[in-house]
Amino acid sequence: MERIVTAAWLCAALLWLTACRGVLEVQIEREPAAPVPELGQVAYIAGGDIWMVDLDSAQRTRLTRDGRNSHPLWSADGQWLAYLKQDELWVNRIATGEEQRVTEFPVHAFAWSPRDNHLAYLSAAAGLAVWAPGERASRTLVAADTAQTLAYLAWHPDGQRVAYQTAGVNWSLSQVSLDGEAPLVRYAAPDVQTLPHLAGWSPDGRQLLAWLGPASALYQADGLPLCLLPVIGGEPRCLADERVLLWPDFVAWLPFTSQLAFIAGAGRETWVNKGLAIVVDRETFGVRWLVAADEQAPLQPDWSPQGERIVYSAGPATPAEVAYAQRDSALAQRRIWTVEVVSGLRRQLTDDNRFRDERPLWSADGQHILFARLSETEASLWLMSADGRSLEQVVPELTPRPDPVGEYGYIEWPALWDWWRPGN
Repeated sequence: MERIVTAAWLCAALLWLTACRGVLEVQIEREPAAPVPELGQVAYIAGGDIWMVDLDSAQRTRLTRDGRNSHPLWSADGQWLAYLKQDELWVNRIATGEEQRVTEFPVHAFAWSPRDNHLAYLSAAAGLAVWAPGERASRTLVAADTAQTLAYLAWHPDGQRVAYQTAGVNWSLSQVSLDGEAPLVRYAAPDVQTLPHLAGWSPDGRQLLAWLGPASALYQADGLPLCLLPVIGGEPRCLADERVLLWPDFVAWLPFTSQLAFIAGAGRETWVNKGLAIVVDRETFGVRWLVAADEQAPLQPDWSPQGERIVYSAGPATPAEVAYAQRDSALAQRRIWTVEVVSGLRRQLTDDNRFRDERPLWSADGQHILFARLSETEASLWLMSADGRSLEQVVPELTPRPDPVGEYGYIEWPALWDWWRPGN
């Protein structure tokens, strides 16, 4: 009885307060929304294992513990990471940290669709296949053939087709769609002097980019002509008087446009006779040089999101007659630079004699640049603002540390790290 009276008194008091002072307001505090990622996440190799660092929060996560991993590669949405465990292809679902083996056969090339979470890969045993989350097994798109070798692959910008290279009895570039249609040949080599080596699609999907030349490894090592191959028919348009080394990051498309930048200059030494050019006419492959070979030795260009600047690594121009006498000095002097596409104005962003700086990449908003540094004892990743200020180390260790000489001065940095950039 006493409890009933007390409850009634409380109700009456609330009614009186409401009548005398207006409507009783109750405020509910909501939890703050999760911050929208701006810089994204970097997957990197340390001690043969894959780690991940969130550049917005600086949170670090270890994804593997067996010391056998390399070549991390983010899916388009940043929810999955593919990588090689020795020569097997594995994926990791970032939300749970769960690892999954995609195939037990050795894999020599793989790439995520730019549109969804389909993962295409090449294997001598399985041919060209595609895997997707939720599917019980990979789907074969092109079966393996003992008479032909499938080498290199590239997704069409629509994410529904994959281009690949066939070498052996016949050399060609073909495409196959995810819907099961028969492969379609897009370029067949007419002779042994114009064999194709696939570089990728143009952003509009109207052309394939490839190097054309003989199968000789010695000839290829010094670079081949870079060509645009129309996929609806027509003759290749090729860079007439220059050679381009067969490194994927020596060419760079500006996304959603037809603008192409590349490093050109004959000779396998990356610190000698190299310049930076852009294509100004795709019909004739007309080019304009932004950095001449006698000014600097540039490599690894990357377009700013708006296309007004290109960031690149560069060392001093080294004469061919002293190439090897000055090799170590030339490589050690590589720094990060930008060049304005319209004016040609160059600006040096890094200048620390303790480091050699390479593979610069723009953030999605164009406000930051991430790049690799090599010192006498370690390899690491650093982030800076687009004007070269606010420099900070974000990954202290990339191991195994790459050989400074690499492949004639070229280091395969994608084997050690990849950057997922929101909205990129």
